[in-house]
Amino acid sequence: MKKLIFLLMFLISLSIAPISTNAANCPGVVYWDGVELKAGQIGRVIIQKPTTIYKNNNGVFEASRKVKKGEVFRIYANKGSYYHLGGGLVIKNDATILYQTPSKEKLRLLNCKQTTPTSMVIGDSITSVTSKLGGAKKSITNEFDASTTIYHKNYNNFYAISYLNNKIASLYTKDKNYQFNGISIASTVSQLESKLGKAYETTGNTYPIEIITYDFPKYEANFFIDVHNDNKISAIYLIDRQLIKRNANLYPKKSSTLEKSYETLLYEITNAERKAKGVSILQYSTDISNVARGHSVDMGKHDYFNHDNLNGESPFDRLANGGILFRNAGENIAMGYTNPYFAHEALMNSLGHRKNIVSTNYTQHGVGVFFADWAYGSIPYYTENFIKP
Repeated sequence: MKKLIFLLMFLISLSIAPISTNAANCPGVVYWDGVELKAGQIGRVIIQKPTTIYKNNNGVFEASRKVKKGEVFRIYANKGSYYHLGGGLVIKNDATILYQTPSKEKLRLLNCKQTTPTSMVIGDSITSVTSKLGGAKKSITNEFDASTTIYHKNYNNFYAISYLNNKIASLYTKDKNYQFNGISIASTVSQLESKLGKAYETTGNTYPIEIITYDFPKYEANFFIDVHNDNKISAIYLIDRQLIKRNANLYPKKSSTLEKSYETLLYEITNAERKAKGVSILQYSTDISNVARGHSVDMGKHDYFNHDNLNGESPFDRLANGGILFRNAGENIAMGYTNPYFAHEALMNSLGHRKNIVSTNYTQHGVGVFFADWAYGSIPYYTENFIKP
């Protein structure tokens, strides 16, 4: 499947805030005031007055560097009158520092054991899925004239699964516990190649690679690569060839029902992404979605792709005209991606769009999708707006 098209970026932030955490029962990363809590860390020191960090050379403390008020350092041990920062560095426990310990809950999350890896593939029964994932959250239409069922636990362990004859026909996931042939979320490209080989397709000749696709006899496996996170896998998307045959052109047929389904799916994936990044989920707004949808319709009908419309109105003008009050606001747009999986993962590989998606500056979200007429079916236009009232 080919999924190439264009992206533009526009965002505005009126304030900056640290990333907060809404942790899962056993998250991959635990945040403490926006900073990752590391394995073995017992606390932190906040510098109150200029002081010195020392290097422990065989029991002799030698000055290593001066530190300023406000700097923060992880602490891994407390021995005698010194706190240990790791790497042989220590700092004296005196009035120049403030020592703090994380809450018991954060330590529990840091030290908890991961659940048993989840393994599901094309052809597994819906009964097997339900036994592993529990009840569905939503069911929407997909571009293959079938339905997609969404599963998650407050946006942790996110799956979007389609069925044919009560068996898995497609599976998209951001669940860090999911494994496919020994590959999971956060595996590297080299690990992927070591397991599945180098006989794969990519998104053209671009570098860095954003999607790796393996063609298996009965289905294809897509691995989305996060170019801003050491080229690790960010999501996995499997799709049965029987499902693909239901829409030979790949591009969706124009349908208001499908447009609404794409809007729902993009909103759901966005919240799954935020949860994975330790950021609070966004509230869905019908009013914001109406503004976003209006821009997608306008772009599609008048054949342009820009944040400013043909009347010179910016995203912020459109929000204001739609009666939306905001302190912070941002917009992402995309076009041509055959479904929201590809649209979202591409947006995450563009820094400006990525900042909007995971920003703590926003609390509400709206999505608008429109399918414009095209020679090969229809071409989707996506607009998503983010605000904080």
